[in-house]
Amino acid sequence: MKDNVRPIDLESVDHVLNTTRSVRLRLDFEKEVPRKIIDEALTIALQAPTGANTQTWRFMVVTDPDLKLGLADCYRKGAEKYVADATALTRTGVSATREFEPDDLRSKQKDGVLKSAGYLMENMQRAPALIVPCIESRFEKEDVFTQASMYGSILPATWSLMLALRARRIASAWTSLHLIYEQEAAQLLGIPADITQTALLPIAWLQGGDLGKAKRLPLEDVCHYNRWGS
Repeated sequence: MKDNVRPIDLESVDHVLNTTRSVRLRLDFEKEVPRKIIDEALTIALQAPTGANTQTWRFMVVTDPDLKLGLADCYRKGAEKYVADATALTRTGVSATREFEPDDLRSKQKDGVLKSAGYLMENMQRAPALIVPCIESRFEKEDVFTQASMYGSILPATWSLMLALRARRIASAWTSLHLIYEQEAAQLLGIPADITQTALLPIAWLQGGDLGKAKRLPLEDVCHYNRWGS
């Protein structure tokens, strides 16, 4: 090796990247996830980009059964509001009830997504741990640049956390519905008023065999070069 640069096993890296996604039906609710593994994954997450090197990310790990139940209740109430089209997101037409063309990939996946989402909604509190990625400050009323910069300083770390957990055979699911009741969750967990919660990740050992690639829209449908539509 030259310059002490370690070779990268691209096959293993690509496998983790290709198989990390929100897992709901295959979360093992009976097996404890050791704190050592959680801490390892969180330490790796801290290597993610952070705007202006502020490192203002914060992570709330919840393992207490009563607190998990309370947090799960916030999630369930948020899910019920979302399904009832009572949030700004559902009004834009991107909810799980949106109707795609019958031959659209997302239309074919709809029933499976709804089934797994309903299962997680009923069982969220059974996950061995719930992790709430947070960042210092409040910025919901700020301009797009500020919001992008702030979320850009925590969401990459959250994704790195999911990747690091996946490499250790721990599954997770990226959810955000509890944020509809963010202040209630903050009071439950003692999170200060000047801290913004950004997601809720139930984590658990992966049940069953390995994961494969998810079916996604083709690259040419979502990527543009130089000009939109090109």
